[in-house]
Amino acid sequence: MTDRRTFLRTLAASTVASTLANGESTSDKLGQVLPTRLLGRTGERITSFTLGGSHCEKAASEKESQHIIETAIELGVRSFDNARNYGEGNAEVVYGKFLTPRYREHIFLTTKTSRGTAKAVRTQLEESLRLMKTDYLDLWQIHSIESPEDVDNRIKNGVLDEFLKAREEGKARYLGFTGHSSFRAHLHLLKRLKELGTPLDTCLMPMNLVDPHYDSYIVNVLPELLKDRYGIFAMKSLACGTMLGVPPFWRRGKEEELPSLTDKLGLTVEDMHHYVYSLPVSSLVSGCETADQVKENIAILKSYKGMDAKKRDELIVKVKPFAGRTFEYYKKPIS
Repeated sequence: MTDRRTFLRTLAASTVASTLANGESTSDKLGQVLPTRLLGRTGERITSFTLGGSHCEKAASEKESQHIIETAIELGVRSFDNARNYGEGNAEVVYGKFLTPRYREHIFLTTKTSRGTAKAVRTQLEESLRLMKTDYLDLWQIHSIESPEDVDNRIKNGVLDEFLKAREEGKARYLGFTGHSSFRAHLHLLKRLKELGTPLDTCLMPMNLVDPHYDSYIVNVLPELLKDRYGIFAMKSLACGTMLGVPPFWRRGKEEELPSLTDKLGLTVEDMHHYVYSLPVSSLVSGCETADQVKENIAILKSYKGMDAKKRDELIVKVKPFAGRTFEYYKKPIS
């Protein structure tokens, strides 16, 4: 594990590169494209903001789901995230209806599988391709690793081999992994991949202001990913809304009171997202349930002009009293 001093040195060294990487903006046949960043050692550039598929499927109506996707495209988003289990497949159905038929050649398309055997992940890969109406994925990810034991079991059961086979077949251009339960799972997978001589291309993990104080992915995993030049996707930059005092959509309707960093500390969504953009990430993944949320996310990205190490550390220190499972409920500490 990495100590805090080493962590701060790592971030200070990466600040300039991260800020400059956010400055590139291009255009394509669809219009102006958002600023892009390098996807690690792949050489690929993707938009600094990625639309999450889970929340899109939770929109009020199918028409609103379509509006979310088309608004994202119109505003320059070209990176789109999904997973086989989101909405029991309905999130991929939404992409298959409104995203890939019109925009496939212009976008970076990702999905994930959390299944634990070679046969099961292959089945889900074929289902994902069918539902999203595409012949290939730009990125396929081993989803939601939970512990070192979980990692070992998936490797033993042929999951990694099946992923490598999919890349050889051209059904997935790049391969990655995700998780939010324990940073130790990430470190263990990275260790196993080195032992096997089969590094993956990307990692998706929680990255937000409260993370550095509690079982931190930023402190412990980020430096290791940078050593091997992984493309890094940040998720849970608002801890699924809990940092704003809003329960995630699957917990709404329950009696629950959460503190808000906006009310308690005067922090804004812009502060929270700009902190993540200041890290050496390839893209920030955010779920949006309305087109207005897409617009807000894009406005925040466009307003980002960099954040120096001093400002970043001031924000981290400020939120320390709120560290723990109140916000980051998804973390499940293991020994």
